[in-house]
Amino acid sequence: MYDRLLNLIREIIKTDENDVVMVQRYFEPSFCDKGQILEIENKPVKYLYFINSGFIRVFYNENGSQITTHINCPSGFITSFNSFINAAVSNDNVECITSCQVLRITKDNFNLLCQNSQKWADFARIIYERSVIYNEQRTKDIINLSAEERYLNLLKHNPDIIQNVPLQYIASFIGIKPESLSRVRRKLIS
Repeated sequence: MYDRLLNLIREIIKTDENDVVMVQRYFEPSFCDKGQILEIENKPVKYLYFINSGFIRVFYNENGSQITTHINCPSGFITSFNSFINAAVSNDNVECITSCQVLRITKDNFNLLCQNSQKWADFARIIYERSVIYNEQRTKDIINLSAEERYLNLLKHNPDIIQNVPLQYIASFIGIKPESLSRVRRKLIS
């Protein structure tokens, strides 16, 4: 259950047996059903999730519509990050799109892990930096790319999302209406 996370860590930093023991101590395995809400709006989030299998989205409700702000798949971390980092009430919901296997960690345990292991603190910083870069690029893409270009970009970099996530979530995630996504897909097929 811990192999995927440990392999990701090893790709970034050197680990030893103590690091493995700490990951196993602080991360709790959890199995989640399709449609299960892991974190709910108007409450502080409890966990940061590492996805071993399945697909998870973050969304918020606006005027009766669900706006998907993030979709993640295996070897990714996901939660309502503002709430997790600041121990604040979340405006987001975190939902399993498919059944999932995750490793989850509380903020207190995350802090302990970083305090007790310089390697883990370095790993967390590198993952955070990658996340900031990804989100900056995603914002630029939503502003500068056409709907078709955004879809093609997702198809190129995350084909598993296209194959496993309902189109209405994908459309929301790339900032278009489902009807527009259907037109883009029809155009690409013809």
